[in-house]
Amino acid sequence: MSQPPQPPNNPYAQNPYQQQPQSPYGQYPGQAQQPAYGYPQAPPPGPGGLGATPPGVIPGQVNGARIMMFIAGGLQALVSIGCMIALGVAADRLKEVGSFAEADTPIAVMYIVCGVLLVHAVVGIVLGTSVSKGGNGVRVGGIVWASFLTLFGLPLIPLGLLWMGLGITCIVMLAQAGAWFNRPRY
Repeated sequence: MSQPPQPPNNPYAQNPYQQQPQSPYGQYPGQAQQPAYGYPQAPPPGPGGLGATPPGVIPGQVNGARIMMFIAGGLQALVSIGCMIALGVAADRLKEVGSFAEADTPIAVMYIVCGVLLVHAVVGIVLGTSVSKGGNGVRVGGIVWASFLTLFGLPLIPLGLLWMGLGITCIVMLAQAGAWFNRPRY
């Protein structure tokens, strides 16, 4: 049987020369094509690196930067407190000798430098603890903190190479992890 003739401008008319697409055997129409054999495809890359990360898990790259912030902040705090204790002992010995008046200003400057380094260390530890739930502001703060860590390592070059290496590595890791810090939070 043939169909009745359709008017030429009828949008609902079927083209008798066009066939409906056939789905492969075993699939419903509209179902996505599966690979013929082997394993299914890997999940799409997640924001933290290779493979998708579950919603509550920090990607390895971000966790590595976080651990480096803890290590650098802890070491810097220990060195700062140790320098302050050494300055206190030196000031007491200089008072006993009587030459404290000449060394008063340099010791005060060293106390200020050690205090700034201690505050920087505490800020790094606080940023490290807030990485897991923080947003883009924590990421930017971590990059700025790591930049100062790199600068603080410059004057102390033999030991400062450790600080500079940790700072540069943190900057790179945090700069690449922007997608994870911009993720939607519930």
